[in-house]
Amino acid sequence: MRRVNLLPPEDRRSRTEGVPGGLLGLFLVAGAALLIALAVVYLVFLLRLNGLEEEVADLDGQISQQNARLQELAPFRDLQARLEEKKPVADGIFRTRFPWDDFLQGLAFVVPETTALQTLTGEAAPVDVEAPAEQPLDPPGAVTFTGVALPRYQNVADFVVRMNNLEHLSNAQLNSAELDRETFVEPAIEFEVASELLTVSGEKGTEVRIEGGDPSEIASAPEDDGDEAFREVANAGSAADQYDGAGARR
Repeated sequence: MRRVNLLPPEDRRSRTEGVPGGLLGLFLVAGAALLIALAVVYLVFLLRLNGLEEEVADLDGQISQQNARLQELAPFRDLQARLEEKKPVADGIFRTRFPWDDFLQGLAFVVPETTALQTLTGEAAPVDVEAPAEQPLDPPGAVTFTGVALPRYQNVADFVVRMNNLEHLSNAQLNSAELDRETFVEPAIEFEVASELLTVSGEKGTEVRIEGGDPSEIASAPEDDGDEAFREVANAGSAADQYDGAGARR
């Protein structure tokens, strides 16, 4: 069947000319551009959403690892608090300890060649965690020496004088000295000397260093200065020389 337009030719012409062909083309181009723009925007947001989902998944994995790590460290959660609580006591013990190593090193330097030690009995001053720094502990400790000397009482006096000049010792006194002709091959003097054992709070450091710490925290004298002090005591004159010098000054 064939379609037949019954409108007059003039009406058919005006209806076609009412819609310009150029404007319709512009509408079509604009619609196509809008569709393309919407497609691009959708694609961009889709890619961004996928990236954010990957980041969220990665963060979830990290959170899970950290939670597992926190569970492992849970028993040590209050360790820092316990350390801070006990640190003042540990620092007090460290600050008021007696430096036996330095004392024995100095003793090895100053024992006269004419004497020999047999026994050493010592007890340091009681630990006082509240003692102020740079102050001697009270009451002091005590140390007792027993030894033998060549058969001259001046040798025993020399030992007493050197003990009195040694760092960490004070008020050295001779308790007994007796010539023994039977125990040894040759006669020798057996003697006993007692002295106070001084501990100066903070002399070798004021606090316990953890994980290396700062060496400047240790308030100790250079090792060379200590050795020099020991040598000065070891090279000191005999008791008779000191007494003679004192008499000469009078």
